[in-house]
Amino acid sequence: MQILIVIFSFISINQFVFAEEPIPTTYSEEVDKIIYDGKWTFTREWKESSLNSWSFNDGTKLVLRTAHDGNYIYVFVDHLSDVFKDKGTDRAIVCFGDPSHNKIANENDYCFLVTLGDNSPIILQGGSHVAVSGNFKKISDTRFMGVGAMSDNADRYTPVPHASYEFKIPLELIGRNNEYSFYLSVYDFHRNVANTWPRDIILENNFVIPSPIYWGTFYSPDSSLPEFHLLYFVFFVPFLMIVILRMQRWQKLVNFN
Repeated sequence: MQILIVIFSFISINQFVFAEEPIPTTYSEEVDKIIYDGKWTFTREWKESSLNSWSFNDGTKLVLRTAHDGNYIYVFVDHLSDVFKDKGTDRAIVCFGDPSHNKIANENDYCFLVTLGDNSPIILQGGSHVAVSGNFKKISDTRFMGVGAMSDNADRYTPVPHASYEFKIPLELIGRNNEYSFYLSVYDFHRNVANTWPRDIILENNFVIPSPIYWGTFYSPDSSLPEFHLLYFVFFVPFLMIVILRMQRWQKLVNFN
């Protein structure tokens, strides 16, 4: 049985992150159709989501799709270059955190780890006093879903099987914000290579989650992530108008009598 050991360190970052374009996400009403099997399962499954893709200097190709529905953030990581099925060792990590990019991870910083072929995803929360763990501690939340699998010919980008990962992250856990600090990492065991976003982070080893000060930015361009969702406002205003009109009518009847 292979055990994934993740080592956290703040002193293992050898280079400051160059500026990356922030990652936008989008509101979607189609996310309830997602099948959580770790891969792109049918033609339109992740089509209504934001798209970011990167090519790295080592030849790695990576696709990120994200969306939200006001209750969860949905993340699909397509590691196109990882074509070897290293079950229990290949992995993807996504982190959402305090938009202030703190040097030390606090209780508003969360990382989600999904391993290929493993049905036990991991949640890490900052705020621990143990510096050797990068100030992260393991927590649990049954609302979180994460799974990794090898793709098939339904994949949107290539029919060649490769590692891919799906995440369903509750907003009630990470907090409802228009903007988060954000980190993404994929690890290819066969090549013993970890690729990250933001790029240009040089890690001392492939099992490091860097300090949030090095993370990039994830945001909602339409400001649809806060707790008071625009759609709620659209439904609330007509309801309020009906209440007001009925109260006015009742008052007229009282005065008439």
